Amino acid sequence: MIDLLAIAPHRDDAELTCGGTLLVAQGHGYRTGIVDLTQGEMGTRGSAALRAQEADAAAAVLGLTVRENLALPDAGITNTPETRLALARVLR
Repeated sequence: MIDLLAIAPHRDDAELTCGGTLLVAQGHGYRTGIVDLTQGEMGTRGSAALRAQEADAAAAVLGLTVRENLALPDAGITNTPETRLALARVLR
């Protein structure tokens, strides 16, 4: 169980938009996490594998309790029952 969860479309989005908040919360004893919706495979700088390594390193720096990746298609997320179920499973 975690106290504060950031959900972002790509690896590094949560770090760039709310990494400071996650770090401060963790410093106050809250359990924090990030759910990345995609692996960022459509990015023009670096591969999905490199992004995974960077995400792991960032998770360690932020002291995250959990980091999950739903591996939905980058630039192709659709609002379907399957997509909603994948996110609901992580939230539960």
